[in-house]
Amino acid sequence: MKTITKSIITISALSLLLAGCGDAKKDAKSEKKVSTIEEIQKVNGKPARVVKAATVKLTDVRSFSGTIEGSQQTKATAKLSDPIAKVNVRVGSKVKKDQVLAEFVFTGDNSGYQQAKAALELTEKTLARMKEVQTKGGVSQQTIDQQETQLNVAKMQLEAARRATLVIAPSSGTITEVKFKAGEVPGVGGAMFTIANLDKVILKLNVTSSEIGFFKKGAKATIELNGEKLVGEVSLIPLAADPTTRFFPVEVTFKNKGQKLLPGMYLTAKLDAREVSGVTIPTEAVVYRNGVNAVWIVDSEGKAKRKIVELGVQTKTDIQIKEGINEGDVVIVEGQNRMNDGDKVQIVE
Repeated sequence: MKTITKSIITISALSLLLAGCGDAKKDAKSEKKVSTIEEIQKVNGKPARVVKAATVKLTDVRSFSGTIEGSQQTKATAKLSDPIAKVNVRVGSKVKKDQVLAEFVFTGDNSGYQQAKAALELTEKTLARMKEVQTKGGVSQQTIDQQETQLNVAKMQLEAARRATLVIAPSSGTITEVKFKAGEVPGVGGAMFTIANLDKVILKLNVTSSEIGFFKKGAKATIELNGEKLVGEVSLIPLAADPTTRFFPVEVTFKNKGQKLLPGMYLTAKLDAREVSGVTIPTEAVVYRNGVNAVWIVDSEGKAKRKIVELGVQTKTDIQIKEGINEGDVVIVEGQNRMNDGDKVQIVE
């Protein structure tokens, strides 16, 4: 009986062991059926979205920054180095040519006006007496003419002395800058006021030697101010660079209705520099790495290939490829960062 029992136990154990081995084989087979993403991509290819490189015309838009100035901008300067008695205008004031903008305090240093006035009065009295004597035949006409000339000179000297005690507007326009207040002392020749015509303003651009060739007189330039686009016109292209900055100060003139553009504003103008035609692809196709620009194409065998390229004109959405690929090449625009040379590519819409 004991022998029979042992046999039954042994047979049961072997059955369980065989069943376990069978399950293990089934699990091994099922594991082999489960593939990795890398294996799937090796068979089907790495997914990518593509476009065909095409020859397209692009507009080369260049940006240049500069400062707004009033057109016909002039400075009113001080003729004396004395305290200012009165300032008659403020920023925004409209003025006429020869209008008095400020007056100086009379001091011992600027007594020239009083002296010129006294000299004129004396010359006038002398001429009157000489004319009385002439009626009696005591003075020649030549002497009278000489005295009248002296009188005219005295009048001019008085006017010059008067203007020296005042700051006079050299032109009509709008006051855009006031540098001194009453009581302050400007230096002789120092600019006290800036006057400009604000109906038209000038945007002065600093342009490099390599870019000055893009400018043509009359070309349109666009700026944006508070969401509004304003169009101006290139009005001056200098023939020589500024010797100090080495830039070319190009001027763009804008009509300034409503005086939205004010002197001192720093703005960026966009200029349609030129039109070029060449092989063009979307900008997102270009991969920049380690100082090199490259794109990935799909070759005739459906495999990925990296191409180093030379870039040309660029817009917001497209870029010209000057060298590296040809028209009709299939260019990867999405998925290129996962590619290696020779990878199979699965093109997706």
